[in-house]
Amino acid sequence: MVRPILCAAAFCGLLATSAVRSQPEGAPAPPTPYQRVLSGLKARCIGPANTGGRVTDVAVVESSPDTFYVASAGGGVWKTTDGGETFNPVFDAQPTQCIGAVAVCQAKPEVVYVGTGEGNPRNSVSWGKGVYRSADGGKTWKACGLENTHHIGRVVAHPTDPDTAYVAAVGHFWGPNPERGLFKTTDGGKTWAHSLKIDDDTGVVDVALDPADPNTLYAAAWGVRRDGFSGPNPAKQTNAKGGLFKSQDAGKTWDKMAGGLPERGYGRCGVAVSKKDPNIVYAVVQTDKTKAVTNIGQVAEPGGPADNGGVFRSADRGKTWEVVNQLVPRPFYYGQVRVDPEDPERVYVLGVSFHYSTDGGKHMKTAPTAGVHSDMHALWVNPKDPKHMILGTDGGLYVSKDQGKNWAMRRGMVISQFYGVAVDSRTPYRVYGGLQDNGTWGAPVSTPFADGVTVADWKRIGGTADGFQVAVDRDDPDVIYHEILFGGLNRTNLKAQKGDQTKKIRPGPPTNQPTPGQPQQPAAPNRFNWNAPFILSPHDTKVLYFGSQYVWRSSNRGDTWTKQSPDLSRVKGAAANGRTILTLAESPVKGLVLWAGTDDGNIWVSNQTRNKWAEVGQNLEDVPNDRAISKIECDHKEPGTAYVAIDRHRNDDTKPYIFKTTDFGETWEPMVKGLPAGAVVGVVRQSSKNPKVLFAGTEMGLYVTPDGGKNWHHLKNTGLPPGVRVDDLVIHPRERELVIGTHGRGVWVMDIAPLEQLSEEVLAAPAHLFDVKPSVAVKQVPRPAPAKGAELLGKAFAAANPPAGVPVAFYLGKGAAKAEVTLTDKAGKTIASKAFDGLAPGLYGAALPAPPGEYTVTLKAAGATKTRTAVVTKEGEMPADDQ
Repeated sequence: MVRPILCAAAFCGLLATSAVRSQPEGAPAPPTPYQRVLSGLKARCIGPANTGGRVTDVAVVESSPDTFYVASAGGGVWKTTDGGETFNPVFDAQPTQCIGAVAVCQAKPEVVYVGTGEGNPRNSVSWGKGVYRSADGGKTWKACGLENTHHIGRVVAHPTDPDTAYVAAVGHFWGPNPERGLFKTTDGGKTWAHSLKIDDDTGVVDVALDPADPNTLYAAAWGVRRDGFSGPNPAKQTNAKGGLFKSQDAGKTWDKMAGGLPERGYGRCGVAVSKKDPNIVYAVVQTDKTKAVTNIGQVAEPGGPADNGGVFRSADRGKTWEVVNQLVPRPFYYGQVRVDPEDPERVYVLGVSFHYSTDGGKHMKTAPTAGVHSDMHALWVNPKDPKHMILGTDGGLYVSKDQGKNWAMRRGMVISQFYGVAVDSRTPYRVYGGLQDNGTWGAPVSTPFADGVTVADWKRIGGTADGFQVAVDRDDPDVIYHEILFGGLNRTNLKAQKGDQTKKIRPGPPTNQPTPGQPQQPAAPNRFNWNAPFILSPHDTKVLYFGSQYVWRSSNRGDTWTKQSPDLSRVKGAAANGRTILTLAESPVKGLVLWAGTDDGNIWVSNQTRNKWAEVGQNLEDVPNDRAISKIECDHKEPGTAYVAIDRHRNDDTKPYIFKTTDFGETWEPMVKGLPAGAVVGVVRQSSKNPKVLFAGTEMGLYVTPDGGKNWHHLKNTGLPPGVRVDDLVIHPRERELVIGTHGRGVWVMDIAPLEQLSEEVLAAPAHLFDVKPSVAVKQVPRPAPAKGAELLGKAFAAANPPAGVPVAFYLGKGAAKAEVTLTDKAGKTIASKAFDGLAPGLYGAALPAPPGEYTVTLKAAGATKTRTAVVTKEGEMPADDQ
């Protein structure tokens, strides 16, 4: 088998240095010849499904419980009809993949409502674009408005009327807005009534219907606000106007419940009504006295003062309440309570662990959940068989058939949330990445096995907490640098003996003793970002740079460090939150040209020697100082040229910002034409082969500029969901493939080699054959049987290998509807060929199988004949241009 092109690619173009003094985001790029190529671009997902991303909600068709929908924080909506053995994504074409809630109408289960925008205000949360409705079981969707709610905690569909639904909208997390509270539709989402409106700072995070009387509703109002930095907890979790409300007239009027409930500021609450006895209502309540600092939250203890919050129980439909337990798991992140449908005394509370009670909440136990990822957000209990439960966590989806004694993970969805990705120099190369709450994993981009890249090929490199940036030694692919939150930098040698593989290499003094449940922060003088940046020098693979509030440098792979800068943040000395370096870059053209960007808006450059820095962010015009510098990308041709992405979503500003400098930051030019509002930019990468080609990863998908920033184009037809958040990009230096790290749909790969060769001349030609990349003949072998005692993974996602054959890419202009590509050996013998007919102008590819050897590829189209040389090497040998 020959390792071929990994699908058609991302895109290229022409650089221009024209100045634009405004930020004309929002307008689509004008039609250009390059758009004919975009329809030919294809991306390939390689997983992983071993560990999922965050599951925020589950909606089950009760009459057929093998059919259900899964809402994921960053990976869209998935549907199964076989109990979770297999899944299909049903929301990919929509403009966002960030989902807060999903609901089905049980009387007419083909009607599905989706509330976009996750309702858990963690530091990495994305926002949504309102409510969507499907009338055909998820085949098609209709946008139903409420776009500016941004974050939705719950959607409830009326049990018998498919046109009636309620939406609990938390609202903006970083600022006030009027579109928050409880909304109701009675016409299938055409119009909405603002059923429960409190103020511009207080929304609704949960709503529950009385199972016996759908005109009776309970709602949890919440005022929450995050600050401008990425600290673990929201700056404001409670306010005086939040609390628990009840309506007895289908939401026309509301009363704030009291009768034993706390009389003080409320935080996040969750509410559930017993199906067996609707007189019994449970609520998990946070107040301004709840112990909510740690990841664990307030621990379980029977009874307790009501003012501290806890688990509350009402036996009279909310007229009076009793605090039965002090348990409040990290409230802003969970707030989920459920009641067994047949036993009103059996109650479940979700948190880091799985809590349950069999005596009405008085005594809460922690269930053993072997093999289940912690941090639990969604739970469904089968009303006809309470032993059947479905659980959603930070690590994916699980099903139990014995009331939670045992859980089986369902691995048919790729919803993994990456922050950073890296590649090594092997053949085939491996991809590594850091994931939300799942450490660092790696896998090859292809395998010699017929089933492609599976969960068996993905391996954990290290860490079980949030994983972030990754780098691989260019001279030794067994040496991998990876980190966990707040600067937990490690170096792992895969060839070392077990137990000696990983070494902690964070600079500075030892860490302080942490508060239980809290991430470790280093002792003074270092102050690391939650997603701390580090890079390997492009000039010396033994040299690392690492950012706290200082730039650190190591010349011996992290064994020792020296400080290379003063405090680069805007606050010198101690800071309660933030004020750290967020991005680092070194010019590949000239060593010691270093760039650093901070989470409080500074841009620094050192262009002569270490320790001499200039703050050049002050030269930016028309961008407020409250901002984060999300990424700096150095130009591959000019040492004074760099590209800077700015992120202001934590200031409640979702405009895209990208700037370019050609003079070490003395002047800046914006380059955002074609990027729409909402496409907050997290990463920019430039092609090293064609400096006119740049890619941008945004909250609204992947974009490319073919002309050096004059126009950005949305890569929306590649197979990659067009609205998925893209957190990191890396171009493999040998294979010329773009590796895409998404925050919700795993890792994707696109071949950009032909696109880097595009030019105006190529696009003007009737036909063009691109250079053919060297490839490797790989013998297909059976996959080894699992080791004895290994977990049986069942049905799981598998990524197909790229097509076998010599990768051929060609472009056809107008009028060339037919083409033929042929592969011949040195003697002129035809080894393989493929004919095409009925083609529109655009980019096309083919894989022509061949054994090792040297060949000629011929393209015949539009009366022209084009040829290129192709080389296929044996497995184990390096390709001809492997350098």
